[in-house]
Amino acid sequence: MIKNGTVMKDWFTKKIDWLTTKLHSNIKAIDMYIGDCIEPKVIRDPVKVMRDIISIPFSSVGFGDECCHYDDILDIFRNLTASVSKLAVIPPLLAFIHPWLHQQFITIPYRFGWNPYSKYRDTITRRIRPVIKKRLNDRKRLGDDWVAPIDLLQVYLDNPRVTPDFDPNNVDINYIADSLGVYVFASMFTTSNRTATALYDLAWRKEYVQELYEEAQEINKQCNGNELTPHDFNKMVKLDSFIKESFRNFDDILGLPHICIVKSIYTFKNGYQIPKGRMAILNFLDTHYDEGLQGKDPMKFYAFRHLERNASATKIERNLTIFGDGRHSCPGRFMAVNQIKMVLHNVILKYNVTTETGKIPPKKYSGPVLNRVYDGLVFERRKDSVN
Repeated sequence: MIKNGTVMKDWFTKKIDWLTTKLHSNIKAIDMYIGDCIEPKVIRDPVKVMRDIISIPFSSVGFGDECCHYDDILDIFRNLTASVSKLAVIPPLLAFIHPWLHQQFITIPYRFGWNPYSKYRDTITRRIRPVIKKRLNDRKRLGDDWVAPIDLLQVYLDNPRVTPDFDPNNVDINYIADSLGVYVFASMFTTSNRTATALYDLAWRKEYVQELYEEAQEINKQCNGNELTPHDFNKMVKLDSFIKESFRNFDDILGLPHICIVKSIYTFKNGYQIPKGRMAILNFLDTHYDEGLQGKDPMKFYAFRHLERNASATKIERNLTIFGDGRHSCPGRFMAVNQIKMVLHNVILKYNVTTETGKIPPKKYSGPVLNRVYDGLVFERRKDSVN
């Protein structure tokens, strides 16, 4: 078939300005799920709230505006994101019997082989089938006058290997449903968790709030309350650095698993070798807290560490490996970071954010996975908030 990573990377790169406009639906969602907060409001599951907020724009980018508001589609992704989050922290109990058991029943199904959408495929295909038929018929009927929608669904419909002869009766609809489903799920899973973590950092790191608020006020003033443009997002340099520092400080010990696919053995420059078929997982803590890579006091949260280095949150570099590296780096990182900026920018303008205890809890891990269980976030409307 086609290489999904290459297709999405090329498309995201070309459409980043348009993608930014899709994020503005978050503003109404913030008002809906967080509310006015004239009186302090405690949100005990911020990750769930973030999933609800970002589900529509991410689904819109994947499936198009025609499908993104269906409750059954949105519920699939929200519920799967929650269930797979729990699967990811299952301790390796089976490994005490034999490592192969945990790998076969947990690691490989979750990371590589298991398709969590197979049981929901009927719902997804039922929703996108009439959309596909209408688009392909309109394309044939209008010819050069037809204006193609801008979304990932259309990317697959434009590919003759997925849609031979652009025939609505000859579309590999299961492939499209699975591919787009994986995209939306992966986007929501990572972005909702990282947005919630950044909100906790905002609540815990009071020393940075005023500077972030002043930057947000200035940007809001310059755009005169209108929709933010890609240029406006680029101006959020302090917030960008804050988000990147949040990425660096709150992450799992291990991540980004890769399987060695060379013919026999891969040899690193230092002499270490990995045989074909062996899984290698990156040690995030080894790089995220290395003084040679991070600079002074790497164990300390310093929000403007990356601003001083002029290193944006989307920049691929050795000292932050959560987005991968090289040509296999995450193609959706620009949209993900702008998504987090959009939420935090509006939250900073509207609310004072604290936690119930006001204390930063010690980090606790379930195996190599950070156990992100904190007290509730408290939102209270700013007296000088921007409507």
